[in-house]
Amino acid sequence: MTLPDPHAPAPIDPYLWLEEVDGARALTWVDEHNRLTEAELEAQPQHPALRERLRAILDASDRIPYARCHAGLLYNFWRDAGHPRGIWRRTTLDEYRKALPAWETLLDLDALARQGVEVEQG
Repeated sequence: MTLPDPHAPAPIDPYLWLEEVDGARALTWVDEHNRLTEAELEAQPQHPALRERLRAILDASDRIPYARCHAGLLYNFWRDAGHPRGIWRRTTLDEYRKALPAWETLLDLDALARQGVEVEQG
């Protein structure tokens, strides 16, 4: 068995430029691959039905609102048909345990958009 030479130069990564996530070359590459992927998916005969099914799952009001705990409160980012951009909200652990917890909305991205404020998510 041959071991790698620890003194050999590191191999050059031909895709290192993709790590510059805001770089023009990387963004162009992503845009092109997104276009190709979308075209391939949309060409499939099952695409419209699958898209509707996935949208129904993502917009279902009975899905579990996964939350993160911080300082004794549970925080959740929620998207549904009524909030396509999403809302950032919080509740207590006691409320979260209920079938229909009461949430306090902290930030409503859809309301901001209606006021002309666009928030970039990332």
